[in-house]
Amino acid sequence: MTEPRVIAEIRLVHPELVLAPTIERVPGVVSELESQTIVPPDVHYLFFEVSGEDLDAFDAALPDDPTVSEPTVIVDAPGFRVYRMRLTSDERLVLPKAADLGMRVLHATSGEGGWLATLEVPELTDLRRFREYCADRDVTVTVRRLYHADDPPGSELGLTDVQRETLGVAYEQGYFDDPRGTTVEELATRLGVSSSAVSGRLRRGIRTLVEGTLFR
Repeated sequence: MTEPRVIAEIRLVHPELVLAPTIERVPGVVSELESQTIVPPDVHYLFFEVSGEDLDAFDAALPDDPTVSEPTVIVDAPGFRVYRMRLTSDERLVLPKAADLGMRVLHATSGEGGWLATLEVPELTDLRRFREYCADRDVTVTVRRLYHADDPPGSELGLTDVQRETLGVAYEQGYFDDPRGTTVEELATRLGVSSSAVSGRLRRGIRTLVEGTLFR
């Protein structure tokens, strides 16, 4: 029997991520990564579909964006444009690493002050390795949702809202790292609840995740 696919929705933030300066200057547009092409020697060309009401402002901001060069409009249609751009540095280009780790990038779009990506994750350990890779490059990774592809919308592996929130904050603060980046007491202060409440949420949430991923 084929195991259900695990889907991770993540947020990536760093001021040097591709198009980050332009995205910050022109928040009224949405940039979606369509594809990339690598031309020897290691020259990355990225293709973006950009939509919104401020496309001319987006064009005007591109020359001052140090993360890209050679922007070219290849499709100019009402409400959106498709651009080809050359990446100036691959130091913060982290999504290809997700593919190297066996994950499939389903979607990547600008949002929430960074990039929002949807990944198909064969093993949760792959997601952890990807987070460590990003951390080495000072790219912040936040897991926004984690669920099975065939789960009903909103079920997210059976976690309750408070379990999902607690696990998410614990993950972001390094509670599951070795050595741990935070304590139960610090998590309790951050969440505004007692330490015993945090321990219970973590215990029940982890049990739900194990049941949903290993014994489903």
